[in-house]
Amino acid sequence: MKSLIINLVTLALVFTSSVFAQDLANNKREKISFSQHVDSSIAQRLADVGAIQKSRVFFRKISGAELNSGVDLTIDADQAVIQITPLDSVRNGKRIVNREVPRGMTLSNGVQRRRVDDDSIALHRKSQGLRENFPKFYSRAHAMRVPKDMGRGKFRLEANGNAKDDTDYIVYVLDKNSDIELEVRTPKTRYSRSENLLLDAQPSPKSKAKIEFISSTLVAPDGERYTVSGRMENNRYRVHWPIKVDAPSVPGELWQVEVRSTIRNANNEPVERVAVVSANIFEETAEVSSVYSDAQGLRLSLDVQQPGRYETRALVYGIAPNGEYKPTLLSYQAEWFEPGQREMKIPMDDSTLVSSGLGGPYRVQDIQLLDQGRMAVLEYLQGNWELK
Repeated sequence: MKSLIINLVTLALVFTSSVFAQDLANNKREKISFSQHVDSSIAQRLADVGAIQKSRVFFRKISGAELNSGVDLTIDADQAVIQITPLDSVRNGKRIVNREVPRGMTLSNGVQRRRVDDDSIALHRKSQGLRENFPKFYSRAHAMRVPKDMGRGKFRLEANGNAKDDTDYIVYVLDKNSDIELEVRTPKTRYSRSENLLLDAQPSPKSKAKIEFISSTLVAPDGERYTVSGRMENNRYRVHWPIKVDAPSVPGELWQVEVRSTIRNANNEPVERVAVVSANIFEETAEVSSVYSDAQGLRLSLDVQQPGRYETRALVYGIAPNGEYKPTLLSYQAEWFEPGQREMKIPMDDSTLVSSGLGGPYRVQDIQLLDQGRMAVLEYLQGNWELK
């Protein structure tokens, strides 16, 4: 439960950061330049480092009719956490908010059948506490934990006629004590619409589980879904998919890659796992065509396709007493450009360089180009541009 609350706080911080970023993403025309010192003892890189997501969870969208009949859940280890959340609906173009969790639900394992408000399913009390302390997140969710004495294996969650047939729900399962994880890796997280989406997925090697089924879907910020094709090879799923999408990108919002799998465990039971990784799918609104350096700083030649406010970041390195190059300064430049061949100058703060304690000749080794208005990182460049 502690990790669940930490995740909620993290989500709030992400939301706050997104709002702050959107506030910065403006249409102002003036140029802005500034620099900041960076800690040379800490490795610094302006680069897309990819992502790793390890999942012991799965979730499904179900109807009230399905919940009334009973939803089967295969759980690999004991004391899994189950959460059910009603979804809003749209009628005559109006959003209908649904906060009602069906009463009288039961959980059974084929031998025992218990109401989900039984004292042994302890999280129903904590669900009330979460609703009181985090009303925006848990005003409509009901969480429960499978009692240890009910074991593991096949379970059925049933509303027994208490759910509205035409209401939709999300049932979410955290199989927290299982050794079966779906591990998804992406070598990068940002893609232009002319690139290929890259992804690699497999069960955790220590589990010795086998993938029976796996698929992936790219989900746009507006909810539009695109089926992503991949191939299986030696119990590993690989994706190298041309990104051909027409859904719009939304400033400050990421796309999602949803990977769904069915994995056979040691008992040959079908265990579900779902992993979700974020991706920045952006339009190529500008690119760097060349970079020049001199004593005053950097000059970048830009090929601008769409009008907007663009930002460049340059990471400067100096020589440490041991002779190694260490990061010392991060310089920023932002300005408005109309389409065409444009030049951006990134001045360097000489006083900060000198006070850093690192010697010259100074070099820029990392450059990042951003589209501020559309909140997209367009390009990363690595090199050795000496500030002569």
